[in-house]
Amino acid sequence: MTDQPQAKATSRITKRDAPLRLAAEKLALTVPEVAALTSLGQTSVYKAIREGRLRIRKYGTRTIITRADLASFLENLPDGRDGFEA
Repeated sequence: MTDQPQAKATSRITKRDAPLRLAAEKLALTVPEVAALTSLGQTSVYKAIREGRLRIRKYGTRTIITRADLASFLENLPDGRDGFEA
């Protein structure tokens, strides 16, 4: 056995990654968290809400999206293969 110091695995949470790590443990998500998790822009998320394609819940002034509603929204997106040849 050698007595060499082992490199520590440090995890550094950046501002950009913070919503992704915190959102993994939540039952409901905010619009910025949904945007980060889905790689959609916040404007696209708000557009889907406005069009009635993504269901939201309100608690006071807070807008939240349940994981079930997000999953339903994603499942109902058009198939990406439409119009493409393989």
